[in-house]
Amino acid sequence: MSEEIKIENMNTQEPEKKSAIRVIIHSFFVVPFLIAVFAVLVFLMVKVLTVEPNTARDYLEHVKIGGTTKRWQGAFELSKILSNPKMVPKDDRFVQDMISTFEYSAHEHNPQIRSYLALAMGRTRDQRYTPTLINALQDNDYSIVAACAYSLGLIQSHKGFAALNNMADHEDAHVRLQTIIALGNYQNHEAEKIFLTALADQEVNVRWDAAVALAKLKNDRGRGILLDLLDRKYLDSFPNIDPFEQDQAMLVAIQVIPNIIDSEFESVLIDLRDKDRSMKVREAARHALVD
Repeated sequence: MSEEIKIENMNTQEPEKKSAIRVIIHSFFVVPFLIAVFAVLVFLMVKVLTVEPNTARDYLEHVKIGGTTKRWQGAFELSKILSNPKMVPKDDRFVQDMISTFEYSAHEHNPQIRSYLALAMGRTRDQRYTPTLINALQDNDYSIVAACAYSLGLIQSHKGFAALNNMADHEDAHVRLQTIIALGNYQNHEAEKIFLTALADQEVNVRWDAAVALAKLKNDRGRGILLDLLDRKYLDSFPNIDPFEQDQAMLVAIQVIPNIIDSEFESVLIDLRDKDRSMKVREAARHALVD
């Protein structure tokens, strides 16, 4: 009988011990852990709600005083944020800071910093940056020259147009390409001869954009090139062009076709509207036909 009582006592003590262990675990481990997680979440939410996004001035400051990586990132972010007209500071102080920072960047080992600063100036569309960009067309780094040429095409000042006219026969293909794109933005008939010459450029991208620029002026001398740009089989012959880039090339071509449309272009556009694999291309073709 006594043995039965002992066994029964042991059986009743076991659940009590397990229950006590559970209480200890919950008290000293689980509950504090949950509290800590909750506190971290609250902290992160407060931080997200209270931290203000960086402005153009903030990114310019990163370029001026940051480390190598931060300067590069600051210039890149600056070129992005200034593409939004609402985020572009208009005061003279900011403009002078941009210009002085760009000029000082000539000493940078990383040319991308200077290139992104050039793009940032161009995306403001502010003509006060024109002289600085024109001077930088003499830079020894052609990637910087190309960025300056492209930016002058965004600003579209008279002085910029004159400077770009002298860059159309540059020895570097990328500089020539950005020059043709920039001059095309002006839609100025004074550049028509330059575009006609560029139709025979050894670089295919230059030929493509020359044809687009001519079509903007309602000149169909580049029609054969534009028809090629609307041909998927032709674009497939360039292995370095991915599907997204193919679509972009076609969209650019379709956009200018209404200026020189004829029965052949109309037939091609109808085919693209009905059969192309890209819905964006189909929609663009439909709009071009309506126009």
